[in-house]
Amino acid sequence: MITKLCTIPILLITLLPFTGKTQQVTNTNTNSSTKSTFSYVIQSTYGVTTSANSSPNFKTENEAILKLKAGSFVTNKFGNEAEQATAVFTATPTGANVDLNGISAKNLLLIDDGTYFRSSLKSVDNPDPNYAMQASSSALAIHTSSITIERGESSLTQSFSTSF
Repeated sequence: MITKLCTIPILLITLLPFTGKTQQVTNTNTNSSTKSTFSYVIQSTYGVTTSANSSPNFKTENEAILKLKAGSFVTNKFGNEAEQATAVFTATPTGANVDLNGISAKNLLLIDDGTYFRSSLKSVDNPDPNYAMQASSSALAIHTSSITIERGESSLTQSFSTSF
């Protein structure tokens, strides 16, 4: 018996990394803006106030009348004699400072005859034991001048990227 040997060819496939060329496109859009703001407010307030805080065991009466003489004035001014005003801000790691020039408030309030302030507290007859015997009352003139300075800076950056 004759035996015939048969050869079967074996195909060897080698897997090699693909070294073809690729393409990448990147599109980036960036928008940015910066906004700096400075504002100031000079406020002068004058007048009278009354207040009362009491339990029902008290009657309170408060009255305040403020009469000003002719020649009284309130003047708020922005700008010095040369009509210039400056505000220099200095930022530090722990806060900020401002150096102001040319911003002023001038007030002259001359109190006239007939001005008075009256505050009265009286306990009621037969006070109710369910309520405390506490009360406070006041009538007074007030005058306030204040300058408020604000500086702000904000920035916005938007970025959009696409790759394929």
